[in-house]
Amino acid sequence: MFIRKIISIITFILTFLASVAIQAAPKIPDSLTQNGLIYCTHANGLSFNPQTNDAGTNMNVVTEQIYNKLFEIRNNSSIVEPVLAKNYSISEDGKTITINLRKGIKFHHTDWFTPSRNFNAEDVVFSLNRVLQRNTDLPTLESSANYQNPQYQVFHEQARKVHFPYFESIKLNDKIESIIATSPYQVQIKLFQPDASILSHLASQYAIIFSQEYALQLNADDNLSQLDSLPVGTGPYKVKNFVKNQYIRLIKNEHYWRKKGTLNNIIIDLSTDKTGRLIKFLNGECQITSMPDVSQLGILKKFNEKYYLKFTEGVNLSYLAFNFAKSTIKDPKLRQAISQSINRRRIVQRIYHNTASIANNIIPSISWAATVNTPDFTYDYNPQLAKAFFQDKHLKLTMWVLNEEQFYNPSPLKMAELIKWDLSQVGVDISILPITRTYLLEQLKNNAEDYDLILTGWLAGNLDPDSFMRPILSCGISNDVTNLSNWCYAPFEQAMNKGLSTSNLRERAKYYNIAQDIILSELPIIPIANAKRMLIANTKVKGLELAPFGSINFTTLSYQQGEKQ
Repeated sequence: MFIRKIISIITFILTFLASVAIQAAPKIPDSLTQNGLIYCTHANGLSFNPQTNDAGTNMNVVTEQIYNKLFEIRNNSSIVEPVLAKNYSISEDGKTITINLRKGIKFHHTDWFTPSRNFNAEDVVFSLNRVLQRNTDLPTLESSANYQNPQYQVFHEQARKVHFPYFESIKLNDKIESIIATSPYQVQIKLFQPDASILSHLASQYAIIFSQEYALQLNADDNLSQLDSLPVGTGPYKVKNFVKNQYIRLIKNEHYWRKKGTLNNIIIDLSTDKTGRLIKFLNGECQITSMPDVSQLGILKKFNEKYYLKFTEGVNLSYLAFNFAKSTIKDPKLRQAISQSINRRRIVQRIYHNTASIANNIIPSISWAATVNTPDFTYDYNPQLAKAFFQDKHLKLTMWVLNEEQFYNPSPLKMAELIKWDLSQVGVDISILPITRTYLLEQLKNNAEDYDLILTGWLAGNLDPDSFMRPILSCGISNDVTNLSNWCYAPFEQAMNKGLSTSNLRERAKYYNIAQDIILSELPIIPIANAKRMLIANTKVKGLELAPFGSINFTTLSYQQGEKQ
């Protein structure tokens, strides 16, 4: 009883402090919320171009409204459906994909760009060649080096520094030989070899289509870097206002080619942390909130007639990676003992408050390649065996922790402390170093990543198991921000490559499950948890659907405005 009172007091204090912080924060003008709603989320990893975000970080709900892709995945299945594409065909040898495009689709008319033509094949070729770093119609830095004004050179340097982590992690350059426009509304993609995953990659949230005309205009003005900061797409909403770390205002695209939404304004509120988001929601200052503090969901019980929770299984994994660049870590028995030291069930209870499941596999349970009857994780919690292994070893290890709020790990430092405590009980001394993503990237760039373990995670862009396992564990991605284990294992590579060589789903699933078994046996990573996607919505919000990747279709939403609840 005493403990419950203490918890209630702490919750009250946190709520009060959050309320004070919210009152101090700038308020979104009421005029912007007319015939619209406010969606509260966080600014971490926000970008108007998901291609340039580190792969595996939070997916950006904003860009799903601004851009369209050639394809999308139908209802969490393996079926790829055309979007900007009208239809497609694949040659008998599996190496040529011919895509016919829809006609009459207009790009956004914005304060910074007025298109003179509709979407066509030039935009597709430009957009895909851009992520392959093969655009030849835009000048390189070297050809611009004779500019008298040094500011021009700065703009071109910024434009050329753009990286595309997801496409680099799947080695798209090694998959696609060429992309050409065979007519104004037809594109042909030639592959080096058959690849059954390619359409899934083109359906991921990273494969957005830009306006080539807009890019050329920016380049002529020596502002090419603004292609990623002042967005122009073909999606249902377009950017009207953006106040950094405060809010983004989206307005309806009057030229949208599909069914238009009923809401004229969508405000993406970025101003608060997860506690603040919940308080704003309860105060009626936002109608939908993402990534709430799951430890405070009990507060909602007092307001259950005013809200509803939306859950879906997520395509994600929180895990602890071993650094195979360290000789100590290469001992398989040591990795097994560390895994047996960690109480993953307690982590799921304490960190996720049972809004996640223990990860006994690598392939997400909702993937078409997931097995129905999953065996128990061989190296699950067994502290007695672990303690016997570590007896008299006096082992000291360094664990880096990406100290940022991520969907797959809402409290990374707290999780790290739980892992540290578990390992201390079997005789392993863990030193925790909280780091930023910027610091990690710098260390990787200089080959100076001096960790034994690193707590991280992954968010996939589609349900294809290749895009889930290859980026985080493939040989070609070692010493990279995705493969933080620096693991490279030939049998795993062989199984993964065989999974790409056939379009038969049953055969592909067989090879990917072989690859998964290799991971769970060799233990380059310890899978910890699969988090569920969750939103809290006002009961006046109708038509809300949540995809496993975190995307929301705002065109299906309606909101009955009236008095604040």
